[in-house]
Parts: sequence; C-alpha cells; structure tokens
Amino acid sequence: MTRRTEKQLRQIQVLEAEFRRELVPHLRACAAGRGTLLFLVSSLRPESWPPSVRSRIADDLFETALEILAQRAQFGLDGDLCLAASFRDACRRHVDLDDHHRPGPRQQAQQLLLLIGDEA
Repeated sequence: MTRRTEKQLRQIQVLEAEFRRELVPHLRACAAGRGTLLFLVSSLRPESWPPSVRSRIADDLFETALEILAQRAQFGLDGDLCLAASFRDACRRHVDLDDHHRPGPRQQAQQLLLLIGDEA
C-alpha cells in the first residue's frame, strides 16, 4: 500500500469519525422526540409533502454520508455495514410511502443508536 493510499484511507476514517460525532447528538435528540425531521432529506422528499417540511441538518448529514460511501467505494471498501450506509438507508425508508411498516423517526433514531452501541 502506498503512502498516498494510506493517507486517503486515514482521511476516510477521519470523515467517518466526524460524521458519527455530528450524527449521534441528533440521533439522541430525535430518539427523545426532538428534531424528528432528522431523516427528511430534501432530495428524497415525496412530491406530495409540502416543500416547507425540510431539514437542513438531514440534508447536510445525508450529503456527508453519500461522500463517505463514494470514498469507500473508490477503495473497494464495503459500505453496506457502515454508519453512513445505515443513515442513508434510514432516510430512504423514512420517505418510502409504500412501506406501511416503516418506523417513525424516533424509532429509527433508537435503532441507529443501538446499531452503533450508543443506548443513550
């Protein structure tokens, strides 16, 4: 492995750590019933939902998650089991109107917290 590759892999690790550090407090708040728009990403919002229902935090976190997944894919790293993929999938499921058993935002946040070992 070249020094450049090692440096890029470390950058992915740093980005993932920053993503987690930023996401966890929002997950905790959402799990407690505050900030329940955490999974409502503008680019995924169904057309039938009003444009005023949006979350800049969700948009920013989703963008970071996609960036992490793109960088992981570039190096052939599995992206399916990382926090970025879990958040992406939770956002997609949140707006899947055909999924009548999808969890609400509080439950989604609780599930993600359990997944990462943060039961706060």
